[in-house]
Amino acid sequence: MAKKEKPTPGPDDLVRAGPGGYRSGDGRFEIQKSDARWFIVDTEQANEFGQQLIHGPFAKLDDVRASIPASRDIKPLLRTSRPGAAHKATAKSARRPARVVSWIDRLPAHEADEVRDLIKALDGAGVKDAEVLVRRDRDSPFALVAAALIEGQLKELPSDASEVERQRLRRLIKRVVEILTDDGVSAARPLPRWELVETPRDPGRSPRPVRPRP
Repeated sequence: MAKKEKPTPGPDDLVRAGPGGYRSGDGRFEIQKSDARWFIVDTEQANEFGQQLIHGPFAKLDDVRASIPASRDIKPLLRTSRPGAAHKATAKSARRPARVVSWIDRLPAHEADEVRDLIKALDGAGVKDAEVLVRRDRDSPFALVAAALIEGQLKELPSDASEVERQRLRRLIKRVVEILTDDGVSAARPLPRWELVETPRDPGRSPRPVRPRP
């Protein structure tokens, strides 16, 4: 029986190209790994500094695969030239690393502005890893940003108490959070149910449950 030939890869498929490396089916994109992250290198376009146009980072190859189609539509900034500036631009680009297109850059302009404003506000509120939190929040069924803000305020409540009082307050706070979140959802008939939810500013977005950690 003749060996069945493998189907020709599509332009957005990932094709192995040596140990630890991949390329797109049409050869336009090279997929490279640095540390534990993946990057898409566009071999047909350069960035505004004349260097490789790089997209990423991505945590998994599945994220790379999903991002290849959109990477075809990203246009680099136009390069400008001035009399006598060519040599300076070349020297500067040799020292400057290639600009990596982040997940925020790939959003529509108005969404990107909102995300940057939110990250800035969370940084100002002392929330750790604000950019990571916002990215997870966008795809989560739970309101992670709201939960983080509540957690931060809850932690401040026992800060001025003695050690014995802090332990008592922590137990009390934990129980209050359980009442607001878990107890209401699990209430049996004929009792009504209740739930702590986010009030979205965007009227087109549905409320999501908030699950803060006490």
